[in-house]
Amino acid sequence: MNAKKKGNAGENKFSNWMQANGIKMYRNSSSGAGMQKGDINNNLDMTIEVKTVKRLNVQDAWYQVSRDASIAHNMPVLAVHYDGMMKDTWLVTVHSEDFLDMLKKYKNIHD
Repeated sequence: MNAKKKGNAGENKFSNWMQANGIKMYRNSSSGAGMQKGDINNNLDMTIEVKTVKRLNVQDAWYQVSRDASIAHNMPVLAVHYDGMMKDTWLVTVHSEDFLDMLKKYKNIHD
């Protein structure tokens, strides 16, 4: 499978996994070509970049999603599925400040 097809398949798998878990999102077929940046369209105010890879330069991938999120003025999210990982398993990276904000909101809901 070439890299483009593998990437498209990974984007579909991630969005399908999210939908199966009750989170509405879908693959952005124009993937960064227009005003909507990132690989996954969503209503969560996030720019989501999906990588399905054997190896990854995380700094480069993070730079890409951070740049796109700064244009969209929203939260960058990097979702990675490495070759050999179990199906529907993703390594999800967010900025430390966004992580703290999520934890604080979760804590307020559950206090």
